Amino acid sequence: MSKRIRRILQFVYLSGLALSLAGLFLGSGCSKGVLEKRPVPEKTWTCDKAADDAMKQQDYGAAIPLHQRLLEKEPANALALYHLGYAYGQTDNHMEEVFYYEKAIALGFKEHGIFFNLGMAYGELNKIEESIHAFNKALDINPDSAENHFGLAIAYQMSVADNLAEKEFLKAIEIDPTHVDARLYLSMLYTDMGELQKACKQLRRILEIDPTHTGAREFLERIEKE
Repeated sequence: MSKRIRRILQFVYLSGLALSLAGLFLGSGCSKGVLEKRPVPEKTWTCDKAADDAMKQQDYGAAIPLHQRLLEKEPANALALYHLGYAYGQTDNHMEEVFYYEKAIALGFKEHGIFFNLGMAYGELNKIEESIHAFNKALDINPDSAENHFGLAIAYQMSVADNLAEKEFLKAIEIDPTHVDARLYLSMLYTDMGELQKACKQLRRILEIDPTHTGAREFLERIEKE
């Protein structure tokens, strides 16, 4: 797989990952402060029930105007800004997604999840330097997150900084040896680097973790035929 094709595919795949990861934060609704894993000193933000319910039901078409209405009354509600940005991201409006994330951050919402999603959004816009910066901010807050290292690795891979990408993929795997996605993308990187034995090693490890992983099996078979 060429770097050009890989760059096209990477953030398409990761946008689905962002949905699942952010879903972990959103699962119980913003009125309970689930997004804020670590409390922000002297700041408390909540959303109303209707806005909460729309997010929990993944009804982003409804969530957007509900959060906009809330922000008309509470323009400094950083949690609502975060949710509005996330809702825009799920409708593929990444310019608005970034805009509202940045506003939330400026108001003091600085949980590592918002920087992860910001990195994802900048990647979708092909703003790789900004993506790298956002993932580094996420790592400043939570350096022990395999997902944060994985996101940074993808951004480096997009910028064709292969050695830096390899380092971050390996760090993600060190933190979470079962991180199948990090191993899969590392195998792609090794293939592009001509390190086919290393690529095969990662793919075989994926199949040990998940014998049903069709993508890893097909990729391994393709490499072994070359």
